[in-house]
Amino acid sequence: MMAPVLTSPTAVALVTAASLFGCSPAPEDPDRNSTLTVLVDCCAADQMRLYNLKHLLFLHLVRHGLEPDPQLAESWEHSPDYRTWTFHLRRDVRWHDGVPLTAHDVAFSIELFRHPHVLFAPWIWQGIDSVSVPDDHTIAFVRPEPAYHPPVAGKYFPKHLLQDLDPASFYEWEFWTRPVGNGPYRFVRYVPRTMIEFEANPDFYGGEPPIKRVVAKLSSANRVIELTSGAADAATDLTAADVLKLEADPRFRVYYQNDWTELFLVYWNHRHPLFADAGVRRALSHAIDRRELARVVTLPDEVPLVAGLGTDGGADPDGRRAWNRIPAYDPQRAQRLLDRAGWTDQDGDGIRERAGREARFTMLAPQGGSLAAEAIALFMQNQWRQVGVAVDIRPMEMGVVRSALRSGRFEAAIIWENQDAHTILWTWFGGPADPGPDETGDPPYGLGYSDPEAARLIERASVTTPGSAEEDTLYLRFNEILQRDMPVMILFPGVYRYAAHRRIRGFRQGDEWLTHPEELWIDPDWEIRPVQKGES
Repeated sequence: MMAPVLTSPTAVALVTAASLFGCSPAPEDPDRNSTLTVLVDCCAADQMRLYNLKHLLFLHLVRHGLEPDPQLAESWEHSPDYRTWTFHLRRDVRWHDGVPLTAHDVAFSIELFRHPHVLFAPWIWQGIDSVSVPDDHTIAFVRPEPAYHPPVAGKYFPKHLLQDLDPASFYEWEFWTRPVGNGPYRFVRYVPRTMIEFEANPDFYGGEPPIKRVVAKLSSANRVIELTSGAADAATDLTAADVLKLEADPRFRVYYQNDWTELFLVYWNHRHPLFADAGVRRALSHAIDRRELARVVTLPDEVPLVAGLGTDGGADPDGRRAWNRIPAYDPQRAQRLLDRAGWTDQDGDGIRERAGREARFTMLAPQGGSLAAEAIALFMQNQWRQVGVAVDIRPMEMGVVRSALRSGRFEAAIIWENQDAHTILWTWFGGPADPGPDETGDPPYGLGYSDPEAARLIERASVTTPGSAEEDTLYLRFNEILQRDMPVMILFPGVYRYAAHRRIRGFRQGDEWLTHPEELWIDPDWEIRPVQKGES
């Protein structure tokens, strides 16, 4: 796969710095009651993990979640047809160099992002027909289709610093090495191979944050050792083994963030005699206790399980997309479905057969990383064996697994996808020649599944306005097809795990890493008090 497109200037700045140098430990901070030290993996192959620091520097217009969260915008309204959205900006937001933020900064950013030499952050500008600025604190967006939620979550940048720069060299601008934001923290310095330092913004509209200094320690060292030794207060990118160790230590709390753009799933090769039958695919799904499987990989019961695709951050309060209707764990039903498909245990060895062929397949499982694919595979192997289906597990590197999927030379595979919903559909089942700006250019997987209606839906989705009523209808129907045919087996959404010392207060369970840095505070007396049951 091609490398992901950078999605934040903060990421550009930090990734550029981290990629130029190696990593080494940061010096001790003399005042731990005013400094938060966070561990950032600067040496990982996926440098986009530095994107986790974006909330320190930049604010959204409106941050999306279960409910819209105003930041730069203090209020908004829409036209009766939901095509025009008008936002009224706060008058007390300043860039970190002291210049007031205006609606012209937002409009400039959107036009810059859609420039043909830039094409940055498409979720901000896609589906916007026009932008107008009635006055310095009002901005209006016109969309070709109705949008039933505020359509422009994203980060925006200072016009007065960027308007004279050449868009053709956007990703090489010096601005990204010393970013000027509008958020609760200001960039201070980058120390090669060591750290990036931020300071509390005294001019922040919500008041100067309680924690005065944030140090992003650039290191690929063991997360558990760094935390338990006191070298860091918080760390992201935890593995399942890290979680087990830290949850057993009363000094730390583990937090979980659901990533609705990532799915853990099992792919079937529909050319295999077992998987050509939708009834068998349904049986294999009913044979798996998904909630217990989630516990195996240290996910808490609060993590929702899914069976389909969402398109707007996972919010689906009325269940219309049917993406959370999980096949029930029902081994008896699984056995009945296998019987009906002609797979029965004819020789009494506990493994079903049909026409002289065993109900047996090989499942590829990526090695390493936080997926714990081999643990997932072993759990499912045991549960499928109880209904008479045998599985051989073959651990492989992730790149080899993806190559096997594209070539069609596989029987089953565990994998995760972290792309937008439409690109996932195209990758699964083929579709338009140009599936959209987020497409990586890779060919679709060779799953051997086809459905004419699904192909038409994917084609229509490629030209549908994101967030529109039409897109909602398309995905409602596509999830019904997923429920009917079960061409893949979706297990649960992506979950990022991070941990923090309990003296750091204000983290919210379920939030993205450092989503509300201005709300964090340090309890200097935590370590002299016993841990209370349920204490956060």
